[in-house]
Amino acid sequence: MGETPSAKSTLRTLLGARSLTVIVLCALLGLGIITQVRQAPQQSLASMRQDDLIRLLDELGRRNEELTTESQVLQQRLEELQSGARSDQAAREAAQEQSRNRAILAGTVPVHGPGISLTIIDNEGALTAQMMVTVLEELRNAGAEAIELNSQRLTTSSWFQRDGDTIIADGTPLSSPYVFNAIGGAQTMSGALDIPGGALATIRAAGARSTVTQREDISITSVREEPELKYAEPQDKK
Repeated sequence: MGETPSAKSTLRTLLGARSLTVIVLCALLGLGIITQVRQAPQQSLASMRQDDLIRLLDELGRRNEELTTESQVLQQRLEELQSGARSDQAAREAAQEQSRNRAILAGTVPVHGPGISLTIIDNEGALTAQMMVTVLEELRNAGAEAIELNSQRLTTSSWFQRDGDTIIADGTPLSSPYVFNAIGGAQTMSGALDIPGGALATIRAAGARSTVTQREDISITSVREEPELKYAEPQDKK
């Protein structure tokens, strides 16, 4: 018996249903919704009506949009966390850099780097405490980051005194030759010391001799003890 129009329509419906079944299965696999796949095996999907399959496909599309939105939110949160971690790391590195710089300037750690060696020979006792102060100030003004005199670390709190024929630095008696080792820009420091009327010109005019040697690497191993603060405290920021 030949196929009736009703039978042909039913066949097209079944074929359409099977096509939708394939689409739905692909969508399920792409989304990875394993539980839904288990709950809706191929035999069940093949037997579902077209309207039901369409509703299921719409539901899967809606769920896909929800998952996409959730993924974007999680990605944004991840980027925020990574940015926060980078900021924390940058803050830690900045704090470590500041601590290192303070230790160098305070003279509490050994250092090395390019710089100059200044040797002053004073056999006649012509040097004064003020001449030594002038040398120290000119080195600092020229950018010296660390200074040592006769194996004694000099800092911003250093002072000089003359007791008879003896030069005293920070309470320690020194003797000729006086050797300053300074780390910083070698050419800048050399030029600052040797300007007309400057520190070295004054020392030579007094009868002492001086030489400046630029070096690629100078080691300053002498250190000072960390000062004990009794009164000053950090002020809270408002």
